[in-house]
Amino acid sequence: MGGDAGRGQALPLAGPNLEESMTTPSLATEYADPIPLQVRIATHRKYSERPDDPIAAVLDALRLTGTEDIADIGCGDARFLAQLHAAGHTGRLIGVDTSSAMVAAAAAIPDVSGVLGDARALPFGDAGLDVCTARHMLHHVQDPAAALAEFRRITRPGGTVAIVVNHARSCHRTHELVSAHARNHGLPPTTGMINHTVNSDTVPAMMQDVFGSVRIETCDSALIFDQPGPLIAFAEALFSFCGIAPSEPSRAEILADVTADIERWFDAHPGERWRDPKGYTVATATVTK
Repeated sequence: MGGDAGRGQALPLAGPNLEESMTTPSLATEYADPIPLQVRIATHRKYSERPDDPIAAVLDALRLTGTEDIADIGCGDARFLAQLHAAGHTGRLIGVDTSSAMVAAAAAIPDVSGVLGDARALPFGDAGLDVCTARHMLHHVQDPAAALAEFRRITRPGGTVAIVVNHARSCHRTHELVSAHARNHGLPPTTGMINHTVNSDTVPAMMQDVFGSVRIETCDSALIFDQPGPLIAFAEALFSFCGIAPSEPSRAEILADVTADIERWFDAHPGERWRDPKGYTVATATVTK
């Protein structure tokens, strides 16, 4: 999901505005329905050039004992917390999001709390958690330094903060294909959804400024499609990030144009695969006094 919105979670560039019109692309409208997020996650799982399991990468970096109190900021559909619960984690598990739908998804998991909140002003006391994770969401925050400072504030000394951010221009080929069709229909580029200054190149230094020492693990890969159907579904799951709102009147026409364009590409390149480079970085830091 910086660069790639392919796996974005739901925290805002500005304050939450869940009352926004569905005709204007926004994080509020995008994450009111979990299906596009789920399509993007499933696409990355099934069509990556290399094995792509960012949850496993975060767990490898955290080396949990199973007793830690954890807050997952921008929890999305809460699959990270669901996996921890299924593995028998006994510490507190909290999913934080600005989307009420995502908060409800977290709360529906046994022994998981769902909390509505903003990354820049989290509703927790100081040093009350062992681990704070923020996976594929920091690129939705206009002031990432403020969010990182909050993550540090709520985590106890000796605890861990883990951030996952996408490479700059991840899945750019598919984003640009959709954006070109949006422009053809007179739709301007979306604003306020992605902070393009937040990516694998910039976040390590941001983390160092807040935490000091930072550990970095990077995954480089690409999406690979050998048939049009899965690529079309992924492209549609990017519509909001390319300026096409859920109830945009020309949405069906744009989807038809995107579909035709993708099908023409495969017809013109028999035996070839559509390749779209991507990647992410897991940055972890230990909180000091």
